[in-house]
Amino acid sequence: MVDFAICAITNLFRMYLVRRFIIVFLGNAKVERKKEVVAFLGFYIINIALFWEFHTIWINILSNLIGISVIVRLYTKSIKMNIFVTAIIYFINGACDIVATLLFVQYRDGEPHSQICFIVTVLLICFSEILAERVVSNQNHTETVQNFSLLLVPICSIAVICVLVYSDACEGFGRIVVSIGLLIMNFLMLYLYDLLQHSISQKYETEALKQKVQVYANQLAVILQNEEKIKILRHDMKHHMNELKLLANKHHAEDIQEYIDHMEFFVENPSQIISSGNVEIDSVLNYMLQKAREELKEVTVNIVLPEEMKHSFDVNVLLGNLLENAMEAARQTEQKYMGVFITLKKGVLRVKIENSYLPENVVWEKGRNEKQTLLTNKGEKELHGIGLTSVNKIVEMYNGAMEITSENNLFCVNLVMYM
Repeated sequence: MVDFAICAITNLFRMYLVRRFIIVFLGNAKVERKKEVVAFLGFYIINIALFWEFHTIWINILSNLIGISVIVRLYTKSIKMNIFVTAIIYFINGACDIVATLLFVQYRDGEPHSQICFIVTVLLICFSEILAERVVSNQNHTETVQNFSLLLVPICSIAVICVLVYSDACEGFGRIVVSIGLLIMNFLMLYLYDLLQHSISQKYETEALKQKVQVYANQLAVILQNEEKIKILRHDMKHHMNELKLLANKHHAEDIQEYIDHMEFFVENPSQIISSGNVEIDSVLNYMLQKAREELKEVTVNIVLPEEMKHSFDVNVLLGNLLENAMEAARQTEQKYMGVFITLKKGVLRVKIENSYLPENVVWEKGRNEKQTLLTNKGEKELHGIGLTSVNKIVEMYNGAMEITSENNLFCVNLVMYM
């Protein structure tokens, strides 16, 4: 009975790890919850029943391959991807099973053996999943909560079990209780890690939404101010025209020019820094640049954008993150300088954002191929890395290139994207 309970618990944890593996390789795709629950529950019940009844390696291999393949099918319709992900997950499961078996038992096909072996197998799979998640996230340039320390939890758990088995420090039922306790601890650790990841993601999305509301509120205020000024100008247009006619009859060219300048000055709205005609991009730029002019000493702006521009959402995410980072860095310096230069010509978007900065706030790390990577030096590192990650992903999406330089107390981001 105890052996069956351990088998049921270890397989339940393994189902959870299989799901995490699928998300690592295929992303968190939208899957109908009912179908997902039915598929995993069916795989779980059939797998336990076949293994407990036969203890045969070939039946075990077939049931796992078919079960994993059916579940992966829910997440992708690509046959090649299905075969690839199924093979990878099963290979990792099989390798962990072999390592655990070599550590603890002399395996004979068709014979049951110690359930401690299955606990160690699942812990090894847990370690492999955390490692795979870290490797894939690094390759995709995505930021996650630092999960290096998580790798130590399953490894330490396996080490404890090995000590219990080989030193005879704990025997029989006590050894099983400790092993199950370690297994449950690993599950809770992963579950809490998921909750933390979700919480950070929600916090970032909430902050982005708040900023978006402020951006559109600011742009709406700008539009209303413009309409009010135009309304007043239209109401008084008869008087303005009479005055201009009078000056023209007297041939006072300088006075006419001065009068027209006054009219232009009246219509101008200091809150409207950019007016390209693209409402979404104008909203972000007006909000961020108005904020910059209030907080910084010197803000240089040179922006040339056409009215018709596709992919405004991606460009807004990119500009919003870069401008926010530049303002935050410039705010801490004595110069308080920021320069923004943006042009779009023949489908090529060029963005250059430069700002004064404190050298001690910039940390560079040498990565693979001797390539330097910029690291955040802010307090909440798990949150602040997300912005620059979003910029990198958008630049790559449009087959662009980005260069970051820092010299002469000037931090500069140069990027090109093919829109």
